[in-house]
Amino acid sequence: MPITKEVGASKHPVVERYARYLNGPMGKKVLENLDEGESFILQTSEHTLRVTKRNSRAIVNLLSIS
Repeated sequence: MPITKEVGASKHPVVERYARYLNGPMGKKVLENLDEGESFILQTSEHTLRVTKRNSRAIVNLLSIS
């Protein structure tokens, strides 16, 4: 599935949920293993998200919804 554009705003409940998780104590190890500016794609059964580390925080963007 090619990703062509971001489709969601940062206020989408899924984006908020993953951002809260990744920026909390349980997501600390994930962020420790990313370099500043590095990103990865997280795909669930319904959503595709891009997670980027900026200023030592996870920035979550919604790329697509199934």
